[in-house]
Amino acid sequence: MRTKPTQQTRSGNRCSSLAIVVGREDDRAASGVEPMTLANRIATFATTLTWDDLTPDAIAAAERAIADTVACAIGAIDQPAVRVARDYALTRSGREIATLLGTGERVEPALAALVNATAARDLDANDLFATAPGRETGHFSDAIPALLAVAEQHRSTGRDLILATVIAYEIQAALAESYQWLDRGIHAVSQVAWAVPAAAGRLMGLTEQEIVNAVGLSGSTGGLILQSWLKPTKRIPMIKSASAGFAAMRGIEAADLARAGMTAPPDALETLFDRIEADAQIERFDRLEAREEFAVTRTIIKRYPAQIYTQSAIQAALELASQIKSVDDVAVVTLYGHRKVAAGVQGSGAAYTPETREAADHSTPFVIAVALRDGAFSPASYEGEPWLEESLLDLMRQIDLVIDPELDEAFDSAGKLGCRLVIEMIDGSVLQTEIDQPSGHPDRPLSMAELESKMAGLVGSSRASSLTAAATQLRDADSIGALLNQ
Repeated sequence: MRTKPTQQTRSGNRCSSLAIVVGREDDRAASGVEPMTLANRIATFATTLTWDDLTPDAIAAAERAIADTVACAIGAIDQPAVRVARDYALTRSGREIATLLGTGERVEPALAALVNATAARDLDANDLFATAPGRETGHFSDAIPALLAVAEQHRSTGRDLILATVIAYEIQAALAESYQWLDRGIHAVSQVAWAVPAAAGRLMGLTEQEIVNAVGLSGSTGGLILQSWLKPTKRIPMIKSASAGFAAMRGIEAADLARAGMTAPPDALETLFDRIEADAQIERFDRLEAREEFAVTRTIIKRYPAQIYTQSAIQAALELASQIKSVDDVAVVTLYGHRKVAAGVQGSGAAYTPETREAADHSTPFVIAVALRDGAFSPASYEGEPWLEESLLDLMRQIDLVIDPELDEAFDSAGKLGCRLVIEMIDGSVLQTEIDQPSGHPDRPLSMAELESKMAGLVGSSRASSLTAAATQLRDADSIGALLNQ
């Protein structure tokens, strides 16, 4: 029996933490001291974080995130949305400055960010932040293509890029954990438009005030991306991936304009939190001053090219696939999981009949069926539009999705993304397995061999090996050329 998640409501004082912050800033203003806005705190963090502040784990995690993002982008260069963005960039760019990954073509940095961020997001294979329970998350690597473009333009070192990556992730973590973006109809990709101008500004050598202006410019004009496509549907449009490109492009444009003297309100984030009602937790921005556990070390590197909540379902199906001679011998498949994998977009009625790749990679029945049938799951799993095959649709109809109360509670209280998969065979035998956290979660990180294997599925074995070498040597590299010339 397929069930739907129960809608939850919140109660309590609206934006109580924001009121405290505003009160303190009123006191500062009365004393003649310039108010310390969130953009000021972001700018201070972006301009003062040093290489010596980074932990070895943060450096290694940033290198892995960069390698993974480049592989995701190169693997998607022939996808429809990426072709549209690439053609747009090539016909409008006047200066050949920044590389379009996987092609060798060069365009203006903002346009390179548009294309490369669209590509990195397109296959739904890039990372996701393992946020605190009950808080928002995001694909923080959406910012990396913008940083690559700016780093190439300004001849930055590998260390510069790593530092900027840590900055971008940390700012996005503060944004994600402080505000319920999706609950307010704003997509989490909006966070990229607030973080990129600060991290890119560091690479460009902007002053704190210029970064404050850049954050205000980008956030006010590109940091409120309407969540209009993530819903139960048979066809998810190209904006799913292009939205990351728009946010990245806007971040670079804002940094360039701020450097040229354009100004913007320093309290744009406060305006957002105050005007769009939410239980804002401004204290989450304290992580910018704490500099303890960096967000980049709490990133989920996806093992499979599919929506994050389906990762454990794919893993469970692959574990059981080796015990099945043929899917024709399967009677019923039941997945027990939290509401994000067993209901919502991934478990809706539309998920049983996806009509596009974008809808298929957000379909729990589809990914389970493919993994069981093929015994593998990679970008090749989407070739030939298998979601239209009647035999696969028949198998999908044999899959039941059930919200398990214990797994749902573990999702809410501990951020558990696990599931239990039970397969009843026609002969009466039963196969089952349970996943606590999917491979790639920071509690169960991918080994370098597993990461390289994933990248090989995206870009081929030789290029994956070369990319791994370039990324792991980034901290000692005088330039980022080895990353760009893949």
